[in-house]
Amino acid sequence: MAKYAVFDKQGFPKAFYTPDVHTNIPKKAIKITDEQWFEFINNQGKRKWDFDKNDVVVYEPPPPPLNELKTQRQKELLQIEKTRVQKILDNYGYISLADVQFYASQNDTEAQALLSWYQTYDSLIWSYIDNDLSAFTDIQELLAVDMKNIEQQIYQQSIEQSPLPQEA
Repeated sequence: MAKYAVFDKQGFPKAFYTPDVHTNIPKKAIKITDEQWFEFINNQGKRKWDFDKNDVVVYEPPPPPLNELKTQRQKELLQIEKTRVQKILDNYGYISLADVQFYASQNDTEAQALLSWYQTYDSLIWSYIDNDLSAFTDIQELLAVDMKNIEQQIYQQSIEQSPLPQEA
């Protein structure tokens, strides 16, 4: 069954119509095939209409501005850090860092070692953010950075500098 679409000036779909559902199809609507309709539905925001070719074309949104991308990458790294820390706390039976700090203040050597590791790890994370991440000037280079890999390297460095306690 034929389908129709109305597009904005940039070629992004604003509305779709089918004669079996819609009795009033706008005159400016363009007839499209089922395949073209599926392209739009299955790739929302990543396809647009090329008025010259009368066909669907791939749309790659531009990357965000460099500072916005740096902020996104910082948040991504901090989320990975948060997940790593919680997993380690769970492995040692602690609920939170406050829990670790309390036991460390009570001269618990395991908690003190965990706290020392965390301080090293967090310091290395922020050192990367403040120095390496802030130094990027090329969006494409920053897009290519694998933040999980960066965090893994920082984690390895942190346990070399301040080893985690042996688990019981």
